[in-house]
Amino acid sequence: MGRAMGRFSMLRPGDRVAVGVSGGKDSLTLLHALVAYQKRAPFPYELIAITLEQGKFKLPIAALEQKIRALGVEWIIREDTATLRLIAENVPHGCDVCSRHRRYHLYNIASELGCPVLALGHTADDCAESLMRNILFNGRIASLPPVSRSQKGTVRLIRPLVYVTENLSTEYAGAQGFLPIACVCSEKESVRREIREFLDTMKSRHVGISDSITAALGNVNLYTLFGENPPAEVCSPYEL
Repeated sequence: MGRAMGRFSMLRPGDRVAVGVSGGKDSLTLLHALVAYQKRAPFPYELIAITLEQGKFKLPIAALEQKIRALGVEWIIREDTATLRLIAENVPHGCDVCSRHRRYHLYNIASELGCPVLALGHTADDCAESLMRNILFNGRIASLPPVSRSQKGTVRLIRPLVYVTENLSTEYAGAQGFLPIACVCSEKESVRREIREFLDTMKSRHVGISDSITAALGNVNLYTLFGENPPAEVCSPYEL
């Protein structure tokens, strides 16, 4: 996480950071790691945990309270009324709808709490899955950027775990004794699940797949894609 923090200049002195805690192992790992990193960081920053209730937790989210309070971090829980209404009215909707509502509310809550930074627990595996999903289904080469901004530009979104694999976050969460609370949507068949299973199969057969994909996200050569035309001096004589 420190490597990602340094490379992408994620934090600034005095930042007040809202950490999205979804109940999963990755967001709990992120919160715990950011608390630990405060002791090593070259400047001070503040943390506040925020959780959005969308009516899809498999257990009461309050079960996390003791663990979060033990970290000395304030915890704010808010309701996503839009998604809760969809559930109450039995309106079919996919994960993209929940995700869009969640991101909208998290940005607003961060702004309301005076946090110019929102930290999310997306891992290297999430970035790889996003890349594959965009290539296969959206016709573009894109993934989850380590640092970005809200549309209004008032909140800086950071993903400190972009170099952390799912295996590492799972091991870390187990060592810290976290009790992850999953979302019911994790049990559904989905494109994301298919891509994850494909990548898991590839990783089981070929060592270094995760590291290679992570490296590729920072090693983009537009001249080898269907982007801008390369200057004439770099073309081979057979291409002219």
